[in-house]
Amino acid sequence: MKADTVDLRRIFGKDVRYTVPLFQRPYVWNRDENWTALWEDIRRVIERTERAGDSGDTVAPHFLGAVVFDTTPYLSSNLETRQVIDGQQRLTTLQLFLYAARLSAAGMDHERSVRLLSKFLENDEDLFDIGLHPDHRYKVWPTNADRDQFRAVMSGQGGAGVLAQAVSYFREEIDTWVAEAAEPEDRLSALVQTMREQLRLVIIDLEEHDDAQVVFETLNSRGTPLEHADLVKNLLFRDAEHAGADVDRLYKTYWSPFDQAEWRVEQTTGRITRSRLDVFLTYWLTMRTRREFTSSALFKEFEHWLRSDAPATEDVFAELAQYAEIYDRIDQHPLDGVEGRFVYRMKVLQTSTPMPLLLFLYGLGDAVLPPERRERAVRAIDSYIVRRAVLNLSNRDYNHVFRDLVAAASQGPERADELIIDALRAMQGQHREWPTDAAFQAALEQDPIYARLYRHRVRILLEGLEDELRTGHTEQLTVPVGEHFGAKLTIEHVMPQSWEENWPVLADDAGEGADRHELVHTLGNLTLVTARLNPALGNMGWHDKKRWLGEHSLLRLTHGTLLNPPPTAAAEGWAVTWDEHRIRERGAYLASLAVKIWPSAGQLLEANANVGVIPT
Repeated sequence: MKADTVDLRRIFGKDVRYTVPLFQRPYVWNRDENWTALWEDIRRVIERTERAGDSGDTVAPHFLGAVVFDTTPYLSSNLETRQVIDGQQRLTTLQLFLYAARLSAAGMDHERSVRLLSKFLENDEDLFDIGLHPDHRYKVWPTNADRDQFRAVMSGQGGAGVLAQAVSYFREEIDTWVAEAAEPEDRLSALVQTMREQLRLVIIDLEEHDDAQVVFETLNSRGTPLEHADLVKNLLFRDAEHAGADVDRLYKTYWSPFDQAEWRVEQTTGRITRSRLDVFLTYWLTMRTRREFTSSALFKEFEHWLRSDAPATEDVFAELAQYAEIYDRIDQHPLDGVEGRFVYRMKVLQTSTPMPLLLFLYGLGDAVLPPERRERAVRAIDSYIVRRAVLNLSNRDYNHVFRDLVAAASQGPERADELIIDALRAMQGQHREWPTDAAFQAALEQDPIYARLYRHRVRILLEGLEDELRTGHTEQLTVPVGEHFGAKLTIEHVMPQSWEENWPVLADDAGEGADRHELVHTLGNLTLVTARLNPALGNMGWHDKKRWLGEHSLLRLTHGTLLNPPPTAAAEGWAVTWDEHRIRERGAYLASLAVKIWPSAGQLLEANANVGVIPT
């Protein structure tokens, strides 16, 4: 490599095209972290230059960082062409700043500044065929994902994207700052002169035998915020290029959606925040390799798999695109179905470890694994997770559990549901076992779950019961859930936690209510109400609370099992009072209902065998 320090005249003052290869990530700089700092640096240099003009002092140049270039063949024009291996964010931002400065100069009718800035922005049209290659006018040509937006911004069409936002920000700052000067035109001239002479970059030119993409990977995998997905992209396109593939076709056919904003949204899994694309790649690679690795090792693990299995590069692109669509569909399941409800509960419980297994199941397609079988597998996973959550069992071994389930299901994809159920039923030990009906029902009937479990676990339990209690004749098909309605539905104790004021103990209670302090936290005493109704109910007595719930609640959980007797209780005199007997009776009914919602392995296998939906 050869390095040199040059000012912007050496970079943008000549007719040249700096093209950003498609293996690089899209433009990601923003106002708070990048634009403001750049503008402040430029402004300080200009103001030092202004003061130096009065005092005769020398102003030291300001260094903006380094960029790495590689030579490429001149195509379709006489323009020198360089490939930007590193520093594309900086070069693109400088072009946006120069364009904003030209807008400011044009607004002031300062023609000299407009001409000087134009030479830094556009190439001589006599050096290329503008009819065939209109984009050759631009000195910098960004990566594929940004080209349409860049063209629109730099041709004056604007837009609402991040590039247009950058131009708007710089234009506003320049206009305001220039207007503050006693001689605005002199200040604008100082800005143009500073951009031409006082700003420096370190230019690193690769030589003939340097591998541009290896250099990119090395520069960007050492302590910088580059996503693992960008390194994966680089690796795949490097292999494709070396194999002589049409990389532009591969990009447009398979990868281009991954460069859209929806895949760059940050998500938190556990304690780590990463892009949605990095999260997806982790799930996919876990499914593919069935190996355990940390999020920080994603790229190295991907590279190891790629080199070990040696799949055809286009096959990898195609598979990633296929499973990305599946991943999107999993996220979009309607909430009134088994699968949508399960995905919702996964999010509430902050349990993402089943996702590689879900990718595997949906990747099989209906021809291999019919929808009813896939739904049964999902019900089994849902039951396994919810039962363990209610019993407050650890989830620390779930990574191993769900990798084992992928391995089990792959032994017979056409009957993956049965193999998953059998594998779950065979798991032993506190960190893996699928709780039995007896253990699950006992916990629901007897344990003070409100006091022992996280609130979100209790809420999804009550939401699931409400869903089950609704029928085709019920007005609202799906209960509003916490993820979408925030705190609108909250957990309410029918007999209050502070019951002593308005809730007398039973006449034959020798312990004078001693067991109530735990009983009020059991399932039989809990329901859901809106956040506004909850504090209004407070510690009021049963007769007032019954009236308020009757007037304001629409839930079957309240009307069908609380204000009215559940089907397993005697109807006579049910609503006269609310006491220990009613709490236990309602709790037993709801617990039996929960066992049906989240069934055991035997129930799942027997139910489907009876109706004959699972082919043999």
